[in-house]
Amino acid sequence: MMSGRSAKSSQTKISAITVALIFAAIYMVSYLTRINFGAVVSEMEQSTGIPKNLLSLSLTGSFITYGIGQVFSGFTADRISPKKLITIGLGTTAVMNLLLPVCKGPYTMLCVWCINGFAQSMMWPPIVKMMSQLFTDEEYKKAAVIVSGGSSVGTIVVYLLAPAVISLLNWRWLFVVCGGIAFCIYGVFFWKEPEKKE
Repeated sequence: MMSGRSAKSSQTKISAITVALIFAAIYMVSYLTRINFGAVVSEMEQSTGIPKNLLSLSLTGSFITYGIGQVFSGFTADRISPKKLITIGLGTTAVMNLLLPVCKGPYTMLCVWCINGFAQSMMWPPIVKMMSQLFTDEEYKKAAVIVSGGSSVGTIVVYLLAPAVISLLNWRWLFVVCGGIAFCIYGVFFWKEPEKKE
């Protein structure tokens, strides 16, 4: 029979892994909803007739606003609730992904994707902040491996999902699917704040 101390330790470990998986899902979604544009830019050019160099402005703009946002998020993570920042960032990136398919011109896409880039930056610094608050040093090391794996999973999923969605529907639906996934993770995070059991 498991002793009370062993049972408590097991429960803590399971809870810590669950929290890490929630963060990994958020990090995965941040990749799904950011690199999806680049994955279908050629199809967007063929479908819309917009030159690739104009479409690529959105990628450049997103990269710039993401960098600016990283500084902002790193600064505000110590002053605003990390959960609030993640919630705002995740919700905004979901909305921007759903708006992108209805954009008619390259400059509208640029505005939407620049907002998306800024929203994306509001996830990683607060995740790190929450992990440092929730985990012991040993748990943090293990959680960091799990969470960082979300980027690899997100990248793989996008490049598997993109051709499948394009062959069945069209490039616009990739943004809809990614935005929908983001909203699902948003709901999980919003209603169940990660909290490691002691």
